[in-house]
Amino acid sequence: MTAFKPMPAFALGPDIPESGFVVTDLGGGTYGVTQGMVNTVFLETSNGVVLVDAPLNLGGDRLLAAIGSVTSKPVTHLIYSHVHADHIGAAHELDRKGLQIIAHETTGRFIQEARDSRRPLPNVTFSGPHKALDIDGTRFVLDYTGDWHVAGNLFIHVPERKLLTAIDSFTVKSPPFFRLVFAAHVPAYFKAMDQMLEYDVETVVTGHMALYGTLEDVATNRDYINDLRTSVTEAMRTVGLQEAAAAANVPANNKQAELKVWMEAVVARAAELMPSWEARLGGTDIFLTDNLNAVAWSVSID
Repeated sequence: MTAFKPMPAFALGPDIPESGFVVTDLGGGTYGVTQGMVNTVFLETSNGVVLVDAPLNLGGDRLLAAIGSVTSKPVTHLIYSHVHADHIGAAHELDRKGLQIIAHETTGRFIQEARDSRRPLPNVTFSGPHKALDIDGTRFVLDYTGDWHVAGNLFIHVPERKLLTAIDSFTVKSPPFFRLVFAAHVPAYFKAMDQMLEYDVETVVTGHMALYGTLEDVATNRDYINDLRTSVTEAMRTVGLQEAAAAANVPANNKQAELKVWMEAVVARAAELMPSWEARLGGTDIFLTDNLNAVAWSVSID
């Protein structure tokens, strides 16, 4: 069994009380809510509450309790960041007459195909890369810049609140989750970090664990994944396919096995080449080889 290092204090969020959630005041009527493993954000407007996502592990009751701890106003709008059930799987517990559920049309199509009653279909959708909304005098800009996580994923920008919500883009104070957060297209994932840094914001909500980030955290993640790519590129230059296959005693007629053991050797060498990030990120040992593997295949074929 693999032994993992404990997480450093700087990568940990607040302790979760018996209520099962912690609400963090992000300023200007904007609040983060987490149960430790997932997080999201809600915004109070003059007439109600705009909620981004409805995470399955938070659940409708805890989400409503979290919102109720700061305002008695109802949830009037629910914005889906993307299709995945871990982030919108409690939406059915919030669905009611008059609730506007907003998403990219691609997300709506995926939900329809999934036939999952936990994820109500959006009743307001848009196509293309951008949609601006005025909700009770607050401007929301929904940007679909590429499939950096899954088709239909959104950057949700609230300029006057200096807020960017980019669910499943990265993990604050930690390396990315498994295979660059299951990135649908690895080059788009790299590009997304540059795109996020173009926003004029103070807070970045990323959807997992209990911390909220800043543009400095985005830059840190960009630097980290660039180190992944640099290490992979050098490993691919120095690790030969035939040599790796011979060292693993792969039969000469088994070409798929040759590729597998070569990639394993590339990843192993890249891991040796990676500089230490333990002073800046927690949990650097958890997904290192998984992320290197994703980057290596992308460098090879994208």
